[in-house]
This record gives sequence, structure tokens and C-alpha cells, in this order.
Amino acid sequence: MATESIQYVKLRGTGSNFVERISLYLAPDHLLQVSSAGYSESYLRFYFRDIQSITVRKTAYGLVFNIVWGVLAALFLALAVDSAEAAIAWGIVGGIFLGLLLMNFFAGPTCVCEIQTAVQKRKLGAVTRLRRAQRFIAQIRNQIQPVQGALAPEEIARRLDQLRHGGFFTEAPAVVTAEAAPPTDSGGFR
Repeated sequence: MATESIQYVKLRGTGSNFVERISLYLAPDHLLQVSSAGYSESYLRFYFRDIQSITVRKTAYGLVFNIVWGVLAALFLALAVDSAEAAIAWGIVGGIFLGLLLMNFFAGPTCVCEIQTAVQKRKLGAVTRLRRAQRFIAQIRNQIQPVQGALAPEEIARRLDQLRHGGFFTEAPAVVTAEAAPPTDSGGFR
């Protein structure tokens, strides 16, 4: 039995948390998320035909880290100016925090990107910056549209208008009922 190998293209950027490193790969018919933690890996496949939505939310994590790095850089650089004997040591530590502040600032705003199918909603850990999310969506849209088709602009406008005015169901759906037969007294349980 011959098996065909799938050609994967690694998407730019990786994400990580304290435990794992996360990468995304593009195949002809699906998106693959690989999470590596030490000696183990886990794989999640999202087939283009099954993807219902990709959502991106801006977060405040980048701002919080900028504040933390900025306060620490200012503290250690102030210690470097104030202390003559330890100026070099405090200056190096302050410079490291200043470097972290600048790297985080120039990386841009942070976000959370989630992909939803009919059976699951998963966070894409490799997409954590807004610029990266915009590039990712533009790239994956070109893969999803040939499989699922595109909505006409009029249909998008109609659906958005329905959502603005109370959702898709503005009135309760009709209830189909059958006439109930009169109860019979059987004198006990059946």
C-alpha cells in the first residue's frame, strides 16, 4: 500500500508560552498546528472545508508588558545613575529591560486568534500580533475560498444588517403542534 506524502509549507512566525512552542503549517487541504513541549508534539488539523470562522481580538498584553519593561528599565537606569560603584551592573540590567521594551513596542499590538469548526474552537498560539494575524488571514483566505466559495457583497451586507437589528431570528419560529387526544383514564399505570 503506497501512501502519498503531504507537502507542508511552514507559515512565518511561531508562538510560545512557558511550556510549549507552537508552529503553523499549510497543506493543500488543511492547516496544521504543531505544539512542541520538550520531547512530545501534538498535532491539530483544521480542514479548509470545515473552518467556520477565524476571529481576531486585540489584547492588552503588549501594553502591560511595555509598562512592566518600562518601569523596570527606568528603575535600574536610575540606580545606575545614582550609584557610582555599581553603575555598570545596574546599567546593563536596565539596558536589558530597555531592549525588551523596544522589542515589544516595535513588534506591535498583541491579539488572540481563534479558529472555529463545527466541533471545536481553538486558539492559534502562533498568531499573537495584529500584523501577523492580518497576513495569516489574507494567506489562508486564498486557501479557503476555492473550497467553500465566497459570499457576495450583498449577502454579507444583508447578514450584517440582520445582526445589527436583533440577530438572525427577529421573531419566534412557528411551532408545529398536533391536536392532543383527550386523556383516557386507564385506572393505573400503563
